[in-house]
Amino acid sequence: MTATDTHTEGHVDADVVVPREGGDGLYRLIASNDHKMVGRLWIGASLLFFLAFSILGVINDIERADLGGFSVFGSATRFFQAWVLFRTGIIFMVVLPLFIGIATSIVPLQIGSPSIAFPRLASAAYWSWIFASIAHLISFAADGGLGGTGEIARVRTDATQLTMTSLGVMIIALLAASLCLATTIVALRPAGMSLLRVPIFTWSILVATSVWLLSLPVLIANLIFSWVDLQGRPPIEFGSLDQIYARVEWAWSQPQIYAYAIPVLGILGEIMPVKAKHRQAGREVLMSLIGLFGLLSFGAWAQSFVSRGSHPSFQADTIPEDQRGNFIYEEFLYVAFGLAIAVPVFLAIGGVFDTIRRGSAPKPDGAVLGAVSGALLLLGAVIVGEVRVIPFWDALHINDEFLSSITAQVGLVVAASLASALGALVYWAPKLFGGYAGNAPAMGGALALLGGGTLLGLTNLIAAFDGLRDVAIENTTGTLANTMTFLAIIGSILLVLGAISMLGTVVPALTSDELLPDDPWDGHTLEWSAPSPPPLGNFIEPIGPIRSAEPLLDEFEEVG
Repeated sequence: MTATDTHTEGHVDADVVVPREGGDGLYRLIASNDHKMVGRLWIGASLLFFLAFSILGVINDIERADLGGFSVFGSATRFFQAWVLFRTGIIFMVVLPLFIGIATSIVPLQIGSPSIAFPRLASAAYWSWIFASIAHLISFAADGGLGGTGEIARVRTDATQLTMTSLGVMIIALLAASLCLATTIVALRPAGMSLLRVPIFTWSILVATSVWLLSLPVLIANLIFSWVDLQGRPPIEFGSLDQIYARVEWAWSQPQIYAYAIPVLGILGEIMPVKAKHRQAGREVLMSLIGLFGLLSFGAWAQSFVSRGSHPSFQADTIPEDQRGNFIYEEFLYVAFGLAIAVPVFLAIGGVFDTIRRGSAPKPDGAVLGAVSGALLLLGAVIVGEVRVIPFWDALHINDEFLSSITAQVGLVVAASLASALGALVYWAPKLFGGYAGNAPAMGGALALLGGGTLLGLTNLIAAFDGLRDVAIENTTGTLANTMTFLAIIGSILLVLGAISMLGTVVPALTSDELLPDDPWDGHTLEWSAPSPPPLGNFIEPIGPIRSAEPLLDEFEEVG
């Protein structure tokens, strides 16, 4: 008997002895090497951070709507610190950890592996990340941050060093977890499962972790340059407090911002064919498009700080314009990448919806709404990106600085990632938590994230045309931009509601004691042949040779 022979049966069997980890609950929580437990820890912490940072986003938008007096933070310095904390936190404490948590739990199940590669490293990565995240928050509370420009660079140097150190450790921990996932996919597949036969979600995680492993070490190097330059003597340039953020801002800009949303396409391609009860059409083409999207999202090369330099010798008015060099957004390669990245996104989403057309219309539940909302928001981010790179739209640049169009893109990508992750949590809840997720809060959360992300993207893009900068510390804009900043507050409030809904989605699954079938959705891939929730070791029996990309769907068709 193979693992897939129990495809639609309940997992309880009196003759089956499931191995368990020793120790009490607290010991298992801290010392567990079970990838499912580690994945749940990632998910839980990132959801709590999402609630906190979504509230911070509302406060930031309220302050930005009235820059005259800084009535919330009290000064431009503290406003800039809060603004930077939101940027670093929402990506490296929410979006990436949430995707890593889902993948840590699901990827080994999808490829039929009893464990994740380097399980101790996977566990150590989580605990390193959580302690570094706490230190990161403390550094901002102690007047740290990533510097600023002009008068807002009045921050504590030692706290700034803690900010850079904690951010670096966070990224190293995320890279360690990414290495575990990539190695699992490459080395622990069962016989017959080539890379072209891995599930779509697993493939997107392989692409995403590869891009993260190649690009984020460059961000660590940027932080090291700044940290070293800040030591022992007056900083020359890299560590100067008015240059630190400029050194690392590429990590939140185009094209690197897309790299954090690569799993959005994988989740869409995983959920929708199952819900439509149809095999994914053009599967290899979809995998190629996800790979191309990942390639074009690599953004470590697109650093405006080093493309022309920030030192006055590069920018002096006495130097002829043609000898000053070009900022990165003026380069052909940057524009070409920015325009080309729309192609794989449009075609990948179109391919998935073509599969839906061939099958039956899926019932609109939390998983479907989350996956579709995430795809639509990513599409919106790509459209904003197209606007930003069109050379003749100089209205989006003032004094060689991007305006709030970059804020629009960040908001759309973050909302896309979170909506997609919400769909994944609903879809895989039986394997992640051993219970069904709350469908009503999930549907409400997906709509809140769709509405909030759309509103943030649209208002910030419009405000950019009226001159609102990416980070504004004084009111130099017109009435239109001011109106848009007030509307953006509503979008941020919707993200808070999305965060609350995500927590409300997970709680019913965690507290359920209902006996679940192995495969409640008639799934296509191997995770649905494991019990719900899977035991230590994942599968009751070893997985046999794999002969296609959808082994469980093959069984259905053979029986039919």
